[in-house]
Amino acid sequence: MRWQTLSGEERYRVIELLHKGEVQIKELCRTFGVSRQTLYRTAEASDQASVAALTPKRRGRKPEPVSQQQVKALQSQQKTLEQELHRMSQKYEIAQALLDLQRKAERGERLPGEKKTLRSRKRPGPKGAGATGTKTAMADGDDGRGAGRVGGGSGELGPPPRGEK
Repeated sequence: MRWQTLSGEERYRVIELLHKGEVQIKELCRTFGVSRQTLYRTAEASDQASVAALTPKRRGRKPEPVSQQQVKALQSQQKTLEQELHRMSQKYEIAQALLDLQRKAERGERLPGEKKTLRSRKRPGPKGAGATGTKTAMADGDDGRGAGRVGGGSGELGPPPRGEK
């Protein structure tokens, strides 16, 4: 029988024979085709494994490896960051909606939920040098809709001319 073909249990029995001293080491080496060095190395490994197996161990479950703990910590951190991102994106959408409403209000557009009412729109005046946003014809009593007619006859509603109430 060769050493390489022996099972673990059979090798253990050979080591027992070595420890008991019933058979000379020379005879064991010749019978199983193994060198002294290999036999002694195997006996030492067997002794160390026996000591390790008989050493008292802590009760309970084995602690998680450090890498597992790190993975769990990173997953927890990722979940927290995803929740924060969701909250921040909601705040961003609300801010965008408020800005859109403010821009509509500044342009005089109707706001959502607002009833149809006549709003006076500020119309820009003529562009150019010295333009202040008022029409020069209004200073002469003309409101810009007809010659000297206040309020006009066309039935249009609009803002009253400046200076009149």
